[in-house]
Amino acid sequence: GVRRPNLEDMSSAATGAAMGEMRDALAAGGIDVCHAFDVRWYNDHVKSEELPLSPLPTFGHPNGTLAILLGNSSALWTHFLRWLGAQTDASLADPLDAYTTLLIRRAADSLLRALGTSSDIFWVSGEKPDRLVSMQRVATTSGLCYHDGETQLSIHPTFGTWIAFRAVVVIDAPACLGDPPARVPCLLTPAEVVAAREAMAAALRASDEANLCTQLHGAKGVEPDVRLAWARLRDCVEVGREHRYTEAQLVYHYTKDRAILAEAMRTACATTATAL
Repeated sequence: GVRRPNLEDMSSAATGAAMGEMRDALAAGGIDVCHAFDVRWYNDHVKSEELPLSPLPTFGHPNGTLAILLGNSSALWTHFLRWLGAQTDASLADPLDAYTTLLIRRAADSLLRALGTSSDIFWVSGEKPDRLVSMQRVATTSGLCYHDGETQLSIHPTFGTWIAFRAVVVIDAPACLGDPPARVPCLLTPAEVVAAREAMAAALRASDEANLCTQLHGAKGVEPDVRLAWARLRDCVEVGREHRYTEAQLVYHYTKDRAILAEAMRTACATTATAL
C-alpha cells in the first residue's frame, strides 16, 4: 500500500506526542485530516514543475522542515453547527471559516507551547499572492491524495472527493520523515474518468470561466446551478461516497448562504430534541 508519514516515528518523542495531541484535539472539533510532511517534498515539486508558487519556509533546517496539512471530511459539519449554536455574534461574515480558523489556531498554539518553537500558517484562502500554497499539490506530494490533473480533483483513499483543505502549518522543527512517500495511485475507474471529464466540461459551461476563482471562493459564493454542476463532478467518484456532504453542508460549501445555516441549525435542534 501507500506509505504514510508516521507521526510517532519522528526522532523526538516529545514532537511525536505533541503532534498526537494536536491531531486528537483537531479531530474532536471535526478537523479530521492532520497530515505531516516535509516541506522539501512540496518545494522540490514546485521547483521541478516550474510552478508560479513560492516555496514554503524552511526555518533554516538543512535536512527537512516539519509541516502539517490540515483539512476535514463531512465530519466537520455537526461540530460546526454545535459551535455556531452557542455563538452570540451574528456579524461573522463566514462562520465556518471563523470556526475552522479558531480551531486550527488553538491547536497550533498548543503544539508550539509544547515544543517551545514557532510556526507560520498558510490558509487556503485570503493569503497574499506570494503566500499562496497549492493544498492539492501538498496532498499529492505527501502521499495523502490522488490528484487528477484534468479535473483538479483531489481524491482521498477513504474520504474520496469529500474533503476540504484548510491550512498548512509550517513548524520551526526538523521533519525527520525520511524520503518522500509513494504517490497515491489513480483512484478513478475508466468509466469514472470519462464521467468526470464530461462533468468538468458541463461545470465549465455553467461557470463564467473568466470569473471561476471568484465564483468558487468569493464571499458571495456561487449561483445554485453552478454549484450543482460542480457538485456533480465530485459525485462521479465512487470512492468515499459514504462520506458525501449532507445537502446543507454541500450547498453552504459553495454558496455561503446564511439561510442554509439557519435551516441546518433548526434541523439539528429538532433532531436533538427528538433524541431526548
